[in-house]
Amino acid sequence: MIAMNDLHLSSDDRNTIQSHLDEFTRRVTSTVILVIILTGIWSFSIDEILYHILLRLDPCQATCVNIFSPDEWASTRWLSASLMALFFAAPYAMIQAYTFAQPGLLPSERRAFAIWMILMWSLSFVALVFSVAEFLPWLYSYGHSFNEETGLVGRYDAAEMIRISISIAWAIILVLASMTIVSIAGMSKLLWSGNSGWWRLRIHGMMLMLLWLVIPNGLPGLLFTLTILASGLVELVGWKAFRADMPVGHGLKPLLDAEGGIHRVLYVNCSCCGTSPQIKPLEGMGKVSFSAVCRNEEEQDILLDVVKRFGADKLVFSGCIIESFRVDYIDSLRFLGCDTFSLNLAHLSTIRTDNSMLDYELAMASLTGPWSENSATDRCAKILEDSNIDTVYFGEKIPFGLNLEPNEAWITSPTDSLMAIIEKQGLSMKYSSN
Repeated sequence: MIAMNDLHLSSDDRNTIQSHLDEFTRRVTSTVILVIILTGIWSFSIDEILYHILLRLDPCQATCVNIFSPDEWASTRWLSASLMALFFAAPYAMIQAYTFAQPGLLPSERRAFAIWMILMWSLSFVALVFSVAEFLPWLYSYGHSFNEETGLVGRYDAAEMIRISISIAWAIILVLASMTIVSIAGMSKLLWSGNSGWWRLRIHGMMLMLLWLVIPNGLPGLLFTLTILASGLVELVGWKAFRADMPVGHGLKPLLDAEGGIHRVLYVNCSCCGTSPQIKPLEGMGKVSFSAVCRNEEEQDILLDVVKRFGADKLVFSGCIIESFRVDYIDSLRFLGCDTFSLNLAHLSTIRTDNSMLDYELAMASLTGPWSENSATDRCAKILEDSNIDTVYFGEKIPFGLNLEPNEAWITSPTDSLMAIIEKQGLSMKYSSN
C-alpha cells in the first residue's frame, strides 16, 4: 500500500494536474476577457473621472497640474481604465476563485475565504473613496506647503500624480487585505502560535511582493516607508493571533499519559441513522455529534476540519465501524496525526432487549490510551460493583446472535487485571465467540 502524504477531502477527485491547470486557465481567461471588455467601456468616461480626481488632488489655489508628456498621460489613462474595470470585475473573479478553490478547502476555510473576499471588496471601495476624497488631497497639500515656504512655484505632472496616487491606494488595499486575513484567520481559529510561521511567510511575502511591483522605481523612500509600515501594521493587528495557544473547542482538554505526553481525545457521537445510543464521554474528552458521519461525506469533512483546527490526536467513534470509512479518509486522519477507535455501540445495542446502558458504559470505561490500564480497570470495576449482574461475557468480537439477560453484561477484550478484579467481585466470567 502506498503511504499517503497529503490531506484528501470528500470533494477531491483524481483528475490530473493538467486538468486542474486547464480549469484554472479557463477561469482566468474568462476573467481577463471581462476585464478587457470593461476597460473598453470605462475608457469612454475615464477622462471625466480623472479630471474630477485631479481637481481634488490639485494643491494649488490656481491650477498647477499639467501634462508634460502626452504618451505617459495616455498610458496612465488606460491604466486607470483597467483598474476601474478590475474593480468592477472583482465580484465575478471572486466567484471564479471560490468555485475553483472550494473543493480543496475545509468547511472553516471555505467560510473564512468567502468572508475575506466579500469584506475585502467592500473595504477596497471604502479605501479608494477615502484615499481620493481625503487622504491624498491632504498629502499633496502638505507637500505643496513646503514649496510655498521656500518661494518655489509648484508645477506638477498629472500622470505622475495619478501613478503615485494609484500606488498609495494600492498599498492601502494590500495592507487592509493582509490585516483582514490575519483577523479572520485568528477569529476562525485557523491561526495560532503553532502555525504562525507558515501564515507570516505567506502573508508578508505576498503583500510585500505586490507592494514592490506597483511602487514607482524612482521613489525608494516611499518603498522603504511603505514596507516598514505595512509589515508593522500586520504584526500589530495579528499580535494576539500570532501568539495564541492551540485553539480550544468542543470540550477538548489536554490529557496526560503515563509518560507525561499530552493528548487530545475527541468523542464522535454519531447516531448512525438512529442505531447508535447516546452515552456520556469520559472526563476531558471533547465531543462532536453527527447523524451519520460514516455515510455522509459532508459530515466527514466537518470532522476533518475539527481535527485539524483543534489538534485532536485520537477519535473515539460511538457506533461507526472503522472499516466502513473510505481508506483515503482514514489515511487523511493519520496524515493529521489522529488515531481512530470505535466503541461499536450500534452493535452492542442489538445484544439485549431490556434497554440497559451497562454494556455501553463498560465500553466507554474500558478505554485506554492516554488513560492507563489501571484507571480503565478501576472504572469498569466501579460500574460492575454498582450493578446487579452475576455473569460477564467477553471475547475479541461480539458473537453473532448473542442475547444478554438483565443479570448479564458484555466486555470486549478485557485485560487480565480487569478479569482478575471481576473474579474477586464474585462474578462469573464466560468466554463467547462464534
